[in-house]
Amino acid sequence: MNAREKFCTVLNSGPILAPDAMVVLCGEDAMPRLKFAVGKLHEFAHWAAHQKIEDYAPPIVLTGGLNDPPAKMGAETLAPKVLAAGVAPDRLILDTAAMNTREQAVNVVALAKEHGWRRLMLVVSPYHAPRAFLTFLKAAMEADIDKALEINVATASHVPWWKAPEGCEDTRYTLLELDVDKAEIYADHVATWEDGLAYLEYWEGREEKRGK
Repeated sequence: MNAREKFCTVLNSGPILAPDAMVVLCGEDAMPRLKFAVGKLHEFAHWAAHQKIEDYAPPIVLTGGLNDPPAKMGAETLAPKVLAAGVAPDRLILDTAAMNTREQAVNVVALAKEHGWRRLMLVVSPYHAPRAFLTFLKAAMEADIDKALEINVATASHVPWWKAPEGCEDTRYTLLELDVDKAEIYADHVATWEDGLAYLEYWEGREEKRGK
């Protein structure tokens, strides 16, 4: 196996840990991501002594300003849906300035530094997970907080691979191939596969030492 194959295998099999903030990448295929995120918020509330979601939920960041429903649903379009699910307005953060994955990563890492977040849950589609994760890792490395900020990826799975997201023409399977190509095209925006493996190994060791 090469480094890319090893990284993708390890990335998609890690634990889902309670975060300091949940980050939903808006835009293409946004609704499955949002539904997954809201479901996780309810789970976290249940784990926290059966509190209601309005009483317990980590901040949820909706990042992405591209808005052309239904193909691309931006943060402003998704915000009312989050509030309707019971999330308090003061727990919702909108990033409407980001127009691509790189800008989403840079903006969210800046928010993490501002708020002192130590762990992020990055909610993405399965086909976008490797490049999105490596883009966020690159931004964290540039901000010199990759050893202080743990990024977990959570995929909005159980969606058809050979079916296109709503409003799109390409299937998720085709989008997977395109996204892997983009990791090479936008190499300056992403950490390497080797960087990704080293980062995942580092944080797994940290979790073992502190008992998660």
